[in-house]
Amino acid sequence: MIGLRRLALGFPLTWSHRRRYSVTGIARAAQGPYFVEWDPGHGVYGEDWIDASFDDAGILLSGAARVYHPIRIAQFALHRFGVWCATADAEARADFLAQARWLRDRQHSGNPAGLYRFDFRWPKYGADAGWVSAMAQGEAISVLLRADAIDPSNGYAAAARRASLPFHYGIPEGGVVWRCGSDVFFEEIANPHAPHVLNGCIFALWGLWELWQRTGYRDLQQPIDACVDTLRRWIARFDTGWWTCYSLARSATNRPHIATLKYHQFHIAQMRVLAQMFAEPRFEAAAQRWAAYVEDPKCRARVFGAAMASLPDRLFARDTVRGGAHT
Repeated sequence: MIGLRRLALGFPLTWSHRRRYSVTGIARAAQGPYFVEWDPGHGVYGEDWIDASFDDAGILLSGAARVYHPIRIAQFALHRFGVWCATADAEARADFLAQARWLRDRQHSGNPAGLYRFDFRWPKYGADAGWVSAMAQGEAISVLLRADAIDPSNGYAAAARRASLPFHYGIPEGGVVWRCGSDVFFEEIANPHAPHVLNGCIFALWGLWELWQRTGYRDLQQPIDACVDTLRRWIARFDTGWWTCYSLARSATNRPHIATLKYHQFHIAQMRVLAQMFAEPRFEAAAQRWAAYVEDPKCRARVFGAAMASLPDRLFARDTVRGGAHT
């Protein structure tokens, strides 16, 4: 089943998939529905949350090993919050708050404080157990702020603030930020290999922005502005001229990391939200350009070609850090 899904993601038989998004929540930062939606189902583009495993406290478990995955827990929470906003369903609210409590209570102490650590490895990116992620931090902030809005005085606001602290530390200091000169990137896999995953950086940015909008913490403005400025300047790096790149990592044979249709559509939706969030026409222009790629048969053919060309790298693990992948 997993192999068939990966095949369908890399070689889509239909190009009708779109990622739903909304900009209405920008005016109600961290109180309304989240900016993008996830498909909870079992289909090619679904998250497999229907009939998923949960622990005794109602916390989502992931994979055959039934592990706690902070990113998936946060995303499931945001999905259930959206369901509750749309339907007032009490079960959706309970599901949301269960995940929010887990995110409130599972932050690590130390310096920096507020980190979520992953108890499993991600070998492709050279991440050992204990790795950290700006995406996890940002999405957790978005969850915790919404929990505080509907269930205040239960420590959610303080937890959201703690989750922001790793954004003040570079990767060498144990934080989640990659820096080089004026370039600042929030790393989904925050280790020295720093693959620069586009969607993860943007999800992280959204959480930090929502906290800034809700609280006005002055120390948040500088990392937000620096990341947005970097994204403005880096858009072309993620654009092949016919599709987007999932990350800036390249295989040992120097092939780019081309996004699947699922993540290409995430990029389009995220750029449209960013365009409204920061009043930046370059983000909207990128979204329009990337959406046009989906409709162009020549671009679709190149996606198939790139997927075919990448198969040997995948077969021989040349798209992994251990196999020689690099940023």
